[in-house]
Amino acid sequence: MSLVEILQDHNPWWSDGAKRRAADYPIRRDLQPLLLAQVLRVEDRRAMVLVGPRQVGKTVLLFQLADDVLAAGWPPSNLTYFDFSDDRLTTPVTAREIVEAEPVGLDPRYPRVFLFDEIRSAPEWDRWLKQAVDSKVGRIVATDSAAGLLREGGLESGQGRWDQVLIEGLSFREFAKLHSLTGEAAEDVVHRLPNLHDLYVERGGFPEHATSRNPFEVRRRLRADIAERAILRDVSGNVSDVQRVLDLFVYLVQDSGAELNADARGRDLGADPRSVRDWVRRLTDTSLLCPLERLASRASAALRSKVKLYAADPGLVMSFALSPVRDPKVRARAFEAAVFRHLRELARTEDCRLGYFRQGDDLEVDFVLEMGERRVAIEVTSSSRLRPEKLARLRKAGEILGVSRPLLIHGGLVEQKVEGVQPVALPSFLMNPGSCLQEGADE
Repeated sequence: MSLVEILQDHNPWWSDGAKRRAADYPIRRDLQPLLLAQVLRVEDRRAMVLVGPRQVGKTVLLFQLADDVLAAGWPPSNLTYFDFSDDRLTTPVTAREIVEAEPVGLDPRYPRVFLFDEIRSAPEWDRWLKQAVDSKVGRIVATDSAAGLLREGGLESGQGRWDQVLIEGLSFREFAKLHSLTGEAAEDVVHRLPNLHDLYVERGGFPEHATSRNPFEVRRRLRADIAERAILRDVSGNVSDVQRVLDLFVYLVQDSGAELNADARGRDLGADPRSVRDWVRRLTDTSLLCPLERLASRASAALRSKVKLYAADPGLVMSFALSPVRDPKVRARAFEAAVFRHLRELARTEDCRLGYFRQGDDLEVDFVLEMGERRVAIEVTSSSRLRPEKLARLRKAGEILGVSRPLLIHGGLVEQKVEGVQPVALPSFLMNPGSCLQEGADE
């Protein structure tokens, strides 16, 4: 199949302006309208590079962008989508070749829009993208799954030329949208389905599996389609022992939320701790594992502190567990991973510092969010029962951190009143994390 034929297959609107590729995906991610607005802002020549784990919906988002650009009145011939990882390509294709393949009917009154999927498969993509932005070839949105490699290119030549945008699994609000009836708001979905948060913790935020009715099949497909393929494709080119990297990933996901002990993991795998640390770095580059650093007042103490590693999505915790339904510890880890996913996004969008707190062996807070001069201490429990000893430790940690009312996110459905602590039910937090944290911030 020739490149021209593949291009025509990728861009059906070239031959029929009414053709659309996202008709089966009417629900938009929260990020989508922001990307669309930047694409349509023709005076901003910077490109956007969208990175995230495999299967979080990057390709669908590009299809939706294409449909919405056309709906905004863009000439069909001025819009080009291309997947550089298309299995029908027998040799690597450069981005320059795609730009030079001009369809009939280009309208010079509009800039061209290029939507490039898996751009890392294009030779010397970062050098080309730098030149393309400088020469104003058009509006460019590109995706890839290997965040680390994209950062390396961006650090070298992308400053001021493209924005790197992270996309993660579905937030709980987006998850609720996928379960909505026509015209139904996310809040109404949660009211109609009061246990939806349990389904979110069990299924996770990978869009393809969000509405599945078969939890066993979801876990099997997550293991095969996301974790293993991501590791085999994104890590195998950089390490010689992929199987031990995959084994390490399973260890870390099963122990999500624990501090990394490279020596112990090295003994488990029969590997040098230095190799373990390198493998961990490459695994976090896939965005399937997310690090959390300990908050420390001194830089020297921070350097000596261990990092915690979380599964990026609660569905990964459930998928790699041996008995996810019966084991309360597994549910607790998935619960915490769901909270961390929403805190990461809030910290990213609000430019806050996020970490964990530990003093000695028995005083710890799962998450601490520094919002300017204010701090919010957040402890997580999947239990609906608020144990007095946990509340006492949280109050003590809050005093040390200078927080008047630390948050305790719990697994119950009923809000409770507790002296010195602000209990928040998981569904309430997941729907409005910003509001909950603002209420818990020290004024």
